[in-house]
Amino acid sequence: MNDKSPKIGYLLKKYPRLSETFILNEILELERQGVPLHIFSLREPSKEDKFHPAVEKVRAEVTYIPSLLPDFSWKTLWSLVGANLQLLRHNPQYYINAFKFYFSRPKRQRPNEFLQAGYLAWQLKKLGIAHLHAHFANVPTAIAEIVESFGFINYSFTAHAKDIYLSEKEVLDRKIEKAKFVLTCTKYNTDYLQKLSTTDTPIYLSYHGLDLDRFQPNLNIIGEKDGELPLLLSVGRLCDKKGFPYLLQACQTLKQKGHQFRCKIVGYGPMKEELEQLIETLEIGDIVSLVGQLAQDEVIKLYAKADIFALPCKITDEGDRDGIPNVLIEAMAMEVPVVSTDISGISELIEHKVNGILIPEKNPKALADELEQLLLQPQLIQKLKKSSRNKILQQFSLEKNIKQIKDLLLGTLSNSKDKSQP
Repeated sequence: MNDKSPKIGYLLKKYPRLSETFILNEILELERQGVPLHIFSLREPSKEDKFHPAVEKVRAEVTYIPSLLPDFSWKTLWSLVGANLQLLRHNPQYYINAFKFYFSRPKRQRPNEFLQAGYLAWQLKKLGIAHLHAHFANVPTAIAEIVESFGFINYSFTAHAKDIYLSEKEVLDRKIEKAKFVLTCTKYNTDYLQKLSTTDTPIYLSYHGLDLDRFQPNLNIIGEKDGELPLLLSVGRLCDKKGFPYLLQACQTLKQKGHQFRCKIVGYGPMKEELEQLIETLEIGDIVSLVGQLAQDEVIKLYAKADIFALPCKITDEGDRDGIPNVLIEAMAMEVPVVSTDISGISELIEHKVNGILIPEKNPKALADELEQLLLQPQLIQKLKKSSRNKILQQFSLEKNIKQIKDLLLGTLSNSKDKSQP
């Protein structure tokens, strides 16, 4: 498509973001397959944020929507108000309708949210964006829903995990009703959303794809591994639903039984200090290290050195949970035997003792037992290696899975709407 082709708007809460590699991969593959994109971000990254080097390959322009949060400024306020006034002058009736819709909703109102939506709607109008797709069913889709009420454009969205299970069902149902279509990354999520929805909006299963050219096992970077202790690797945000305390307890059990190994946990998040304290309390600082946040290229090097990958996810007391953690897909593509829990969509990826190991959630003893079996049975590790990558090849190819998204997005261009001229 040429530069004058109608573009698809991609709405994200924050771009770029180190923890959202799956969205970056999706954007890059959509562009490779010829989909013209324009990225809109509700927050700007900070100077301290790390980015994946692949961000530089993205061709789409990025528009940052001004925000009064977390720091108010008069300059930002006038920027937001100015765009909203333009929108109001362009079509007063639709603006009034949107205003009534937003401020009549039975929830706490956030003027910043409405002003951002107005600013975004005006930018979409000026740039000729033909359709808006939001990632995550919470804040980005809330903005997209308001934008739709201004009458300029249709929207769709991708729902993931926390944004589904921590959202009010009535609110989620309303967002689904107004969307052209909904994508979600596990069959578990698909079933939940279809049962929740009271409308005929199509809800599609769309597994996250992986660039299998980048995730190749037996990379020629592991010479220093020879002679080292087995490496147990885990990667994820340091938050409650990842279950890292259970992994630390399992490491203590293995150490007490005399097993020799190392454990590295890659990630950052709110539980960092708690995990550091637990490592000290369990006296496992000699075998466990928190590596911090790494770019994907650095993580791939660790996969290549790892003997086992473990991520004991759980459902939190609030109901938060993972879908299918992308790091499990990555590890399996690198032929690293994986151990995880049988919750949410994880059992769609891992078949117990066929291409990985599944254990009950919140069970450090079961985790220690299965890790011990892998440490003691190299033949089991070899069995799991090939079958794990085969699973990824069959169901999680980036090119195949993104083609479905491409077809859905481009299908919206033929019947995109413009209510600005009633």
